[in-house]
This record gives sequence, C-alpha cells and structure tokens, in this order.
Amino acid sequence: MAFAFEVVKRARALCPGSAGEVLQGVIGGQEVLVSLTVDRFSEMEVILGETSSIPPGLWKSRRALELALEYFGGEHLRGRVTLRRRRGLPEGKGFASSTADIAATVGAVAHLLGRKIREEEIARLALSIEPTDGTFFPSWCLFDHLRGEVFLTLAVPQYLGVVVVELPGEVPTLSVDREKLRRHFEQFSRETEKAFELLERGLEERDLTLVGKAATLSSAIMQEYEESEIFFLLSQALQDIRALGVNRAHTGCAFGVLFDLRLVSLEEARRRVSEVLRGKDVALWTAKAIGGGIRVVGT
Repeated sequence: MAFAFEVVKRARALCPGSAGEVLQGVIGGQEVLVSLTVDRFSEMEVILGETSSIPPGLWKSRRALELALEYFGGEHLRGRVTLRRRRGLPEGKGFASSTADIAATVGAVAHLLGRKIREEEIARLALSIEPTDGTFFPSWCLFDHLRGEVFLTLAVPQYLGVVVVELPGEVPTLSVDREKLRRHFEQFSRETEKAFELLERGLEERDLTLVGKAATLSSAIMQEYEESEIFFLLSQALQDIRALGVNRAHTGCAFGVLFDLRLVSLEEARRRVSEVLRGKDVALWTAKAIGGGIRVVGT
C-alpha cells in the first residue's frame, strides 16, 4: 500500500505507537514480532522555509529527515527544512516511540514533496537507524523487526482494550543485548510457534480469548528471560478481573492487561488493574487496539 500527496510547504503526519508486543520470538529460525498497535500517536511536522531548525533531542528523527530527503532526491533542501515533534510517546518503555517518530517524519517529508512511498520502503529507511516495529503497516503483521520483512499480514482485532502498566526506568533500543535475547528466544521457539497459532486463529475467528492466551504465553516466555513481579501479579489475577491476558514490551518497561471492551469498559478495566497493583510504583493508562499506518493531517 502506498500514499501520495500534493506538494505543500508545511506537512504533518502521525504514526501510532504500540503497547508493547502481542508476541515476540523466533519462528522458523526468524526473529519476529507482532506489535500491539494502539491509539496513541507521534505527530511530526516538517516546514520548508529559508532556514533549518531541529531540536537536539530528535537525533533519530533528524536522521530520518536526512534519509528521506536523500531518498526523494531533495538533499539540496536540508538547510531549509525545520522539524518539529508536535506530540510523542514515552521513550525507552517499549511503546515503539522511535519507530513512530521516524515513520511520521518520513511520511511528512513525502507529503511535503508530493511523493509516494511504500511501507516496505519506510521499513528500510527506519532499519538503517535502528531495529523497528511494524506500526506503520495498516494491518497487524508478523514482522521481522531486524530485516524489515513482513511474513504474514494479520487482521486487526475489534473491541480489544489495553490497560498499560508503565514501570519506572528506560530501556533504549540500541542498548539491548540482541545476541543474548536471540539465544533465549531460540530455546523457546516451539512455545512461540504455539503462541502464534493461538494468535492467528484468534484474529481470524475474532476470538479475543485466544488473542489474550497468545499474549500471555509470549509474556511468560519473556518472564523466563527477565523475571518481573508485575507479570506474576497480573497473570494470577486475570480470571478475577475478567481480563483476557497479559502482554508486555519485550524490550521495554511496560506490560499491558487485555480486555474485551464489550464486557468491560476501559474505565472499569483500569480500576481493576489499579486494585491488583495497589502500592506498586507504576503508572497506568488506557488505549484501544487499532490498525497501524501513517496518517497525514492538515497542512
């Protein structure tokens, strides 16, 4: 799928983040993930003028801007483009904040220059900066976040709500020991394949119970790598609070508690999770699962 826009002098684009992953691990010898894309966004703006201004903290977005201009043959504009982040996601938590910033920047540059770009091309640009998530694809997908390959396009679940449990601290993407993590995932590849079978069936059959089971199994595999009291507390309370399952940011500082919004409202779900984690040093917020993809907004 590609998108195209008219030439303008100012452009803004959004890309959603994720509440961690529904699944991550090794399947068929490939390291893959399925992002839990949610309705929280990064919004980036690019402005073509006489000068350039880029906040110093946005080095990944700056690099994305440079790569996008080069890709479109617009290197001569580098000294004339201002980049702004109008809204963002918490960083270092596992919410795909960098991917959202990078993809939104590339989408805004495409809009600015009136050019087309496909999601697979965005993946290649993003991967030249760091490993990426699949939140800029319209559908959920089984995605190789190290090579930028989509192995399978999946359905987007309806009525799936998430109470996000944000822990203190940060895990920068580039600090992850990927060799050690890969070895762990390889040890549990059979279990990951089982989790994916549950997830794929749940999405195909619109059975959120299976989606929750898949997420919990994938989180349990990660629990063997990095033990967390929060996962233990949440997984033990699932039945009592009428939750579907627990997912996590596999390389981050967050968990998600999944609910069927036809049965439990987000407000009530948040209250129930808050009771389970009373006294714990966490922040809670709520989101709904959505499809991914770049959204261009008013110029």
